[in-house]
Amino acid sequence: MIQKPSRWFELGTFTVIVLLAAFLRVYRLDQLPPGLHYDEAFNATMAQRVLAGIERPIFFTEDLTEEPMAIYITSLSFALFGTSPWSLRLVSAMAGMLTVAALYFLARVLFQSRRGAALASFTLAILYWHVNFSRLGMEPIFLPLLLTLAMAFLWRALNRRGTRDYVLAGVFLAATQYTYKAALFVPILIAAFIGLEILLDRKFWRQQWRGLMLGAIVAVLFFAPLGLYLATHPEQFWERPGSVTATMTSETIVDHTIKVAGMFWVHGDDNPRSNLPGRPALDPFLAMGFVVGVIVSVTQIRKTRARFLLLWLVVMSLPSVLTDFAPHFGRNIGATPAIALIVAYGFVFIVDQARHKIFLTTGYCLLAMGLAFSAFTTLNDYFNIWGARTGLFDSFDVGLLTLAQKLRDQPGDALYLSPIDAHHYTIQFGLAGRTAASFDGRSALVISPKPATYGIVTRDDPQSLTRLQTIFERGRIIETIDDWTGKPYATLYRGEGTPRVAPQQIVGAQLGDTIELIGYDMVREGNTIVLKVYWHCLAPTRDDWTVFVHLIDAQARMWAQDDARPGHHSYPTPRWQPGEIILDEYRLTIPADAPRGDYQIEIGMYHLETGARVRVRDASGAPMESNRVVFERIPLP
Repeated sequence: MIQKPSRWFELGTFTVIVLLAAFLRVYRLDQLPPGLHYDEAFNATMAQRVLAGIERPIFFTEDLTEEPMAIYITSLSFALFGTSPWSLRLVSAMAGMLTVAALYFLARVLFQSRRGAALASFTLAILYWHVNFSRLGMEPIFLPLLLTLAMAFLWRALNRRGTRDYVLAGVFLAATQYTYKAALFVPILIAAFIGLEILLDRKFWRQQWRGLMLGAIVAVLFFAPLGLYLATHPEQFWERPGSVTATMTSETIVDHTIKVAGMFWVHGDDNPRSNLPGRPALDPFLAMGFVVGVIVSVTQIRKTRARFLLLWLVVMSLPSVLTDFAPHFGRNIGATPAIALIVAYGFVFIVDQARHKIFLTTGYCLLAMGLAFSAFTTLNDYFNIWGARTGLFDSFDVGLLTLAQKLRDQPGDALYLSPIDAHHYTIQFGLAGRTAASFDGRSALVISPKPATYGIVTRDDPQSLTRLQTIFERGRIIETIDDWTGKPYATLYRGEGTPRVAPQQIVGAQLGDTIELIGYDMVREGNTIVLKVYWHCLAPTRDDWTVFVHLIDAQARMWAQDDARPGHHSYPTPRWQPGEIILDEYRLTIPADAPRGDYQIEIGMYHLETGARVRVRDASGAPMESNRVVFERIPLP
C-alpha cells in the first residue's frame, strides 16, 4: 500500500513548481524579449501617464482601446522599480507565476488529488505558450490568472456551498473583464456551464440558486464601473472586436476551427512575438497527455468535472476561431489553464491503469522523465532557439527603441525622425519625455534653422541622409546603428552650419501670413512629373492645410493631380516651426490620352473640410489669381 504524501511533502512540491515557474519567467528577463514592441510600449506609456497623474481612466481609448488592469499594475511597478522594459515585463512574469499557483488550488479542489494538482500546475509552469506570454509586457496574461481564481472559487462554492466562495467567484469573474478582450467569452463559459448543469441535474438549481444569485450580484457590482462606461460608449466597446471580426464568413470559421484544433500538435501561431513561429502549443509528450485527457473527458462526459474541462477548452478557444490570424495564441490565452488541467487528467488516467506496484513505479518514472523532457524542450526552444532569432530585432522594435534612446541623449532642442512617426509608442518610451518632430523622408525633408539631430531609419529611408549631407556642409554622422545581421539600420546625423537651399526656380509667394513658397525643382521622368517644393515657415499655424498640385491645360482643365497634406501627410502644417524649410515632393502622372499642347502646374493650399483656398500673394505682395501659384509651361508630349 502506497502511503499518501504528507502536507509538508505537498508544500515542498508546490514550492518547487512555483520556483520552476518563476525561473522560466524571470531568467534573463532583462534580455529576452529584447527591445520593446509597440503594444508593450503602449502599456508602458499609459502607465507612465497614470503614474504622473496625467490621466487615470476606467478604460483606455487609444490603440484600439484597452482594459485598465495591466496598465494600472504596471504603473505601480514603475513606482517601485523605475521605468524600464524589465519592470514592465516583471508584472506579466508575476501574473504568470501566480497563475501557476492558482491552478494548483483549482486542480486540488477539482480533482480532489494532490497528484493531479501537481501535474496540472507543473504543466502550466513549463508550457511554452504560457511562459512566452508571461514575459511580454502586455495584458493577455492577466486573463488566465483571474479566470483560474474565478473557476477555483466557483467550483469550491458548488461543492461546499460557502457564501464566501460564491462572493469571491463573483469578484474574480468580474475582474476578468478588466483584463483583455478575450474575457468577453468568460460570461459565456460560466452561463454555458451552469445552464448545462441545470438541464442535466434537476437538483442543481434548487440547491445552488441562492449562492449563484449572490455570486452574480457581486459580479455585476464589481463590473459596474467599467460596464456603465462601456454602455455609454458602445462605439469604444466594439472598436477592437469589430476590427478583427469584420471579414468572418462561414468558410473562414470552418478553416479557423481546423487550424485551432491543429495548433496543439501540428502547427501553432506564426507570430514570433507569440510563439516560436509554427511551434505547436504542446510538445510531443504533453500532447500525448492532452489527447488522452480529451478522450477521457469525452468518455466521462456524464461527470461534471469532465464537462467543465471540455467547455472551458472549447469556449475559450472561440476568440481565435472567430477572429483573424488563427491560431492566435494571444486571443486563446484563456484556454491555457484548461489545457494544463486536461493534460494532468490524461496523465493521471494513464498512471492509474498500473495496478501492480512495479508497474506503478515504472509509470511514475516514465512520467517524470517525460515531464523533464517537456521542461527542457520549453527551456531550449525559448532561450536557445527563439532567443537566437535575428528576426526578433524587428519583431520587438529593437532598432526603434535604440534609435529613440540615442536621440534622447543628444544635446540641443531640435530632434527629428524619419520615416517613423514620433508618436509611435516605442519611440515615445525611448525618448523618455523629450520631444521630436517626425516626417517621411521619402517624400519630404525638414531643414531646421538651428543645429539639429536627425534620427533616420536608413534601411527604410535611404535618401534623407544623402540630402542632409548635401545641404549641411558642416554636418556629421554621429553614429550608425546596425541590425542583428550586421546591416546598417539607422543613422544619427547632426545638421550644423548654414544650410544650402537652392531651388531651380525662385517664386517667393506667400500663403496666408505664415508660409512662404520659396521655389521649386521640376524633373520629367517618362510620363511622370516630379515636383519638389520648398516651403518656408514664417510663423506657427494651427490650421491643418492640404496642398493641391494640378496639371492643367490652356483651358484650365485638370489632367492630373496630387493633393495631400505636406510630406504626404507625414508633416502637416500644425507641426511646422518658425524658420523651418520643408522640401515637399509631389508626383503627377500624365494620362496617356492627354492631347498635345502646352500645360501648366498650379499649386496652393486649402482647408480640406471647406475646400476654401488659402490666400496667396506674390513676392511684391499683390494677390494672385484664384489663390494659386502657376508654374512655367510644359509642352506635351
